[in-house]
Parts: sequence; structure tokens; C-alpha cells
Amino acid sequence: MKKPLGALRAQVLTPVALATLTLVLSACGGGGDGSNPADAPTTGAAQYEAELRYTSYGVPHVKAANFKGLGYGYGYAFATDHVCLFAQELVTMRGERSKFFGAADAKGVPVTYLGQSGTVTPNLASDFFYKLYMTPAQAAAMKAAAGQETRDLVSGFVAGYNRYLRDQGANGLPNDCKGAPWVRPMTEEELYWRFSQAAMTGSSMAFINAVGSAQPPVVKTAALLPGAKALQKKSTQLALLNSPLIRATDVLFEHAIGSNGYGLGKGVTQSGTGIVMGNPHFPWWGALRLHQLHLTIPGQFDVMGATLLGAPVPLIGFNKDVAWTHTFSTDNRFTLFQLKLDPADPTRYQVDGAYKAMSKTALSVEVLQPDGTLATQQRTLYGTDFGPLLSDGSTFAWSSAAAFAIRDANYTNYKLIDQVILNAKATSADSLRQNLATHSALPWVNTMAADKGGKALFANYSVAANVSDAQLASCVNSPTAQFLLATRGQVLMDGSKSSCNWSGAIGAAERPYVLRDDYVVNANDSHWLPNEQVRLSKHPKIIATGPNAEGMPQGERTRMGIVQVQDRMSGADGLAGTGFTVANLQQVYAKSRFYKAEIWLDEFLAANCAGKPAPIKAKDKNGVDTDITRACGVLAIWKKTEGLTDPGALLFRNFYESAGELKESAYWRVAFDPADPVRTPRGFNTAANAKALTALADAVQLMNKAGIALEEVNARKQVIVRDSAPIPLPGGRYTFNNVRGELSNGLYGDPVYGNSYMQFVTFDANGPVAEGLLTYSQSSHILSPQFSDQTKLYSDIFLKGAKWAKLPFSEAEIKADPAYRSLSLRE
Repeated sequence: MKKPLGALRAQVLTPVALATLTLVLSACGGGGDGSNPADAPTTGAAQYEAELRYTSYGVPHVKAANFKGLGYGYGYAFATDHVCLFAQELVTMRGERSKFFGAADAKGVPVTYLGQSGTVTPNLASDFFYKLYMTPAQAAAMKAAAGQETRDLVSGFVAGYNRYLRDQGANGLPNDCKGAPWVRPMTEEELYWRFSQAAMTGSSMAFINAVGSAQPPVVKTAALLPGAKALQKKSTQLALLNSPLIRATDVLFEHAIGSNGYGLGKGVTQSGTGIVMGNPHFPWWGALRLHQLHLTIPGQFDVMGATLLGAPVPLIGFNKDVAWTHTFSTDNRFTLFQLKLDPADPTRYQVDGAYKAMSKTALSVEVLQPDGTLATQQRTLYGTDFGPLLSDGSTFAWSSAAAFAIRDANYTNYKLIDQVILNAKATSADSLRQNLATHSALPWVNTMAADKGGKALFANYSVAANVSDAQLASCVNSPTAQFLLATRGQVLMDGSKSSCNWSGAIGAAERPYVLRDDYVVNANDSHWLPNEQVRLSKHPKIIATGPNAEGMPQGERTRMGIVQVQDRMSGADGLAGTGFTVANLQQVYAKSRFYKAEIWLDEFLAANCAGKPAPIKAKDKNGVDTDITRACGVLAIWKKTEGLTDPGALLFRNFYESAGELKESAYWRVAFDPADPVRTPRGFNTAANAKALTALADAVQLMNKAGIALEEVNARKQVIVRDSAPIPLPGGRYTFNNVRGELSNGLYGDPVYGNSYMQFVTFDANGPVAEGLLTYSQSSHILSPQFSDQTKLYSDIFLKGAKWAKLPFSEAEIKADPAYRSLSLRE
């Protein structure tokens, strides 16, 4: 049945849609005319009331008497900065992208969007996925499990967001959604969906297309997973690893989400108090953007930091006693199951020798047609005892013989916001650890923290699938499953055995943590090496599998993080004195050292460039002779940093990528030693000369084709355009100071991943002393003063020596801020 789309426009922001509010304002201010919303009178007692104070760069400080008020004030402030972006995310979660943006163009090409996990997703598959996952029952389960403070925050946040919509009116919204029919008031149910979506960021959200488009075969097809003999071929292995399903996890784990974090204790700080550096690496677009905020109930609750869009409390931040940050953890939050199917019916699967019928969920999605009308498209999605079916149309296709299901421990993670509120109430590093263990509901992150007493904490109390070591040994039993576990850490279990099923998550008693007086660090490797003197071992293998397992080689950022501490304590970093302050930690960070270059490049140059007569040539991957003479010269003078003005940084980055990030053991003179994981592997292995020279030739060819000089610097080529002007972005893809722009038209720019919210927090007698910024700025509205102000500051810090922004916490600091302004909200 078709309905005119135009009829939908008139339904937006009608009085009926607003009637669910307990108290409706008799007049509204604060609209597009700039009037203060505080002017809006109420009758009787207010259900929601907050004081909203702003400081430099548009950071909101919400003060209220209760959690409803906090949510209300923050919901209003959040909508001010992100109403268009979040309204579109609500469209996505409602399964209405096809309704408003279409499913295919006039030529039948699917309409897609860039999802939060970094994958390009068709609107139609997305709609069916969200219709399956985001149900009234899911929201009701989350609400039923939530504590009263979470419920009050939700109630207030929804009311504050909707108040902003009401104050602005449809035509008073920013241009990106001005008058758009897809902007409508939010419900509490939808905010609980947002919590569920956020919890599954590191799991099901990578498979939206695979779940939303999974359909049984219409003709008989053979299973496509390779057997043991086929897997002996390199081409078969590459095809498997490049299948859409595996690539989706690679994009998620390698390129979309990361982070660094330090918790520095009294043993390494000059003041004897703790210091925390928070440095999450996230996409600069979509629902994984972070937003700064400060929430205060005087005498009860006081926390500042940053949160994901739609989460009404800081996820990373600090209070008067302790600061904390998070890094993406290695836990397997989901597992895949391979199903054996009934040869006569691909919707029946075998468990313990008997066939079972899959469950069926009939779904309907409205789709915008070229003539502006709506048509309904229906699809049935299938489920099993393990979870919903998924199919990537390639190696993991649903065939007549086999199918695949996914089980996600975070789908039933109902305590996320309760956990975050509890974290914010911590009074010390150990108190935070105990709070983390209460729910173990952080969905996909490690925690680093330090307190005013100088104690540092590393802990991984995140969610991991409740899979025992025995199940891993017996249920990951096919050649393909064992190959994926070893090479990717991906868990593919035998779905023909009920004993391979699992439920829930690993308990708090089995989670790794350590409290220290010196330091802890994590940069997305496992829990195994949070400090050079510490080995956290013998934890459930599901927490860290395959290349991430305990005792495996560590990534360059983890090793660099430890070396930076060692060099600071010995004074080998060239800075004054020893021990950390916030100021010299910022200097250490700004150096943007490339660790693997430090321990490998000089030996490579000595073997292949030094003293060689020009021209020096090497064959690229196609066997073409390439002159690398200039490349040798540029790399010889490079300082081995990703500094904005360090010639050679771009060349080595491309060389490093062409060499497979030097992951092959053949490149190294000294092999990895688990007893010395920071200093091994190291040195150039001359036996890898031919391979390494080809990688350098490939890098030279790539840069030549892109029109980038080999000595070009990041400041001119690694940029993002804001207000029609290029802003240089500091850091690099493989350094502690992290940014990952995509190469296009000779520039490394949009879409950008990497540094997002950054905080440097310590303590004095008066409380926290904090500096930092939000790299992409507070607002996603292009005409907002807060659209690019912090982005420019971020660049200037590294290019011009500008100071980090102060993060005012106390009442005195807030009111003394030069940009201080306030308004009162109530209804």
C-alpha cells in the first residue's frame, strides 16, 4: 500500500505528538530568534528543572537537584549541538532510512550510508536489521533492569531533547534538518534502543548488512567454507580473510575504534598525585562521536568528561577524587556458529543429531519511491537457539548445506548506564575497580585510572561471551574455524552441538586487573602487559584470542607507551628532569614517535641505501624498476616521528603499510621473545631485503601517482577542511598521537578516525586540574561557533605551540571562565 510522503510532513511536531509530556509549557522561548528558553513560564511545580552553564568552546555544565534535572538540562544542551545528527540516528534505529532516504536510486543501485563501525551499509538491510533488534520488548527489558537514577536520566534527557525541538520549531532547526519530515520527538523507548546500539558497537553493529539481508537459498548451493586441504593454499586463505564478514570485523577493530590510555601513579609523577591521559580513537562522524559535558547534583554527584551521542552521562572523565579513561578491549563479545542444514529444507538446522526449524520473524519496511510515494517491502528474517542468521553473500553465504548465526553477549547487557553512573561515584582507583566489578557492564572497553592519592589502575571488566576454555577447545573444530581463530582471533563455533551454546558474560571474578604505584598503560593490546613489570595471565581465553592472546607480540603503540614512560623516568627523552607532570606528558605525546621506525629503519637504510651509488633501484610488486634514491635520502633525515613538519613521515607510513606493517617475523633480526615483549622483535633482517625493497618501491609509486612529493609533510597533506580552510591534523595511523584519514585526491582527510576527546587530569589540594579538548569540536552543525573552534585549537597546539584548553570543574573555575554564560530550564 502506498501513502503520500507529503502527508507525513504535517505530522512532525504537532501538539498531539507532544501531549505525552506531563507538563506542557504555556509559552516557549529560546527558538531561532535567540530568545532565552528560561523565559518560558510554567504553572505549578516543575517536573524537570536545571541550570545550564556554558564555558569556553561550548562545554555545558548542568546543575540540578536530581537526575531528572541533569538529564533534562543535558538533553537540551545535546540537542543544541547535535539535533540533526541524532535525529538521523533515530531514523536509523527506527528502521526508517528507506522510508525517508530511499532504498535504491533510479537505476536500482542501493542507497547506502557510512555506518558507525566504518562499513558502508544499504538502507534497506539496515532497516530490517533494526526492526529485528530494536523492539519494544528490548527497550522494556533494558528499562526493567535499569536503576532509578538511569530511569530518571532517561526521562529527563528525552524531555530536554524534545523541549529543544519544541522551542526551535521545525523551521528553526539547523539547515541539515530544517523542516525535515524525519525529525520528530524522541521517546524513552528509543533512548533505551540507543543504549543497546551503543553496547553492540563492538559486535553486532559490524554485521548490519549480513543480518538484515540474510535469506535462505532459492536453489541448491554447496557450502563455501574451505576445507583443510584448500586452506593450505595462500589464495584460499586470502579469499577467506577478504570475505565481507571478516573484513567487517577488520574494519571495526583495526580502523574504526582504538585508543591509548595512561594511569600514572605517585611513583612516576613529580607531584605524587595521579595523572590520567585519556585518548580514545573514534570516528569523527556519526553516533560514535563524543560530546563533552559536566553533570552536578550539589553534594551528591559531580562528574565531567565526554560521552557518546545519546548517552546522558560521561563515559570517560573525572570527579574530585579520581580520573579514568577507556581503551577498546580484545574481548570476544560475540561468537559465530556454523550450522548444518537439512538437505531438504535450508531453514532447518541440526543440533545433537536432530533437525530443528528456525524461528521466523516477518518484518515490514516502508520504502520511498521515485514518485514520492511509499511502498511496503516485506522480509522474513530467521533465528536459531544461538541467535539470528547472517550471510555475507560470499564465503559466509547461506547455502543449502550450511548457514551461520551470531550470538552477542551485549544484546542482553542492560546495565550499561547503571555501570557508568556507578563509575562516576568512585572515590579512589580501588573504589572504581570495585564499582566496575559490580555489574561488569562496560560493553567493550578496558579502564585506566589514577586517583589523587597516586594509585593507578588497569582493569578489564568489560563484556566477553561466556565461553569456557573447554568450549573453545572442543567447539572451534573445523579447519576454517581454527584458521580464523589463529589469524584473526575470530570465534566460529560448531552449531551442531548444544554443548557449544553459551549465555551471558564472563563473571567479574575472572576479569584481569592490577593496582600500581607507578603506571599502567593500554593501547588496544590485551590485558597481558599493562606495565613492563606485570604479566596478567591465565584468564579465560575468550578475553584475548589468536593474535591478541596472552604472551603474543605487542602492538607498536603499546610498546611506545611503555618506552615513553621509561625514557621520561631516565630523562632519555630530552625533556627537563625526570618524572611526569601534565605539561611534560603533553610534550611527550606531541613528539608523535613512530616506535617501529626507531627500532628497524636505520638498519634497513644501512643495508640498502648507505654508500650505494645513484641511482638506487628496486622492483615494485609488478616487477617494474623504481628509483628509490630520493626515498633513501628522505628517510635518512627523517626524525622518525609523525610530527606535522617532519619530512619523511608520509613516505615511511606508506612504506610501512606496503610492508604489511612489518607484521611478518621475516622482517626482524631479533625475533619476538615473550620474556622481553617491549624490545622484541627488533632490528632489520637482511634476509628480507628483496621483500622490503619491493615495499619501498611500492610506496614510492603510490606517492608519485598521488602527486605527493616524497619529502612532503603532514601539515600540508593531512588536513580536514573547515570553514573553507584546510586544518592540519597532527599524528599518524600507527603512532600514540593517532589520526587515520583516507587518501583521496592527494590528501589524507575525510573520513577521519583517531584522536577524539582528549584529557590530561591530575589533582591538587583543591581538586582536579584538567586540560584537554574535543578534536572535532562540540557541534556537528556547520554554522555553529562550536563546529570547528576546538579543531583549530587542536591543530595549533601541535603546529604553533598553543595551550591545551582548561576543563573547568569547580564552581569558581566555571564562573571565572571568559566565555561563561548560563540559563535556567524548567517545565
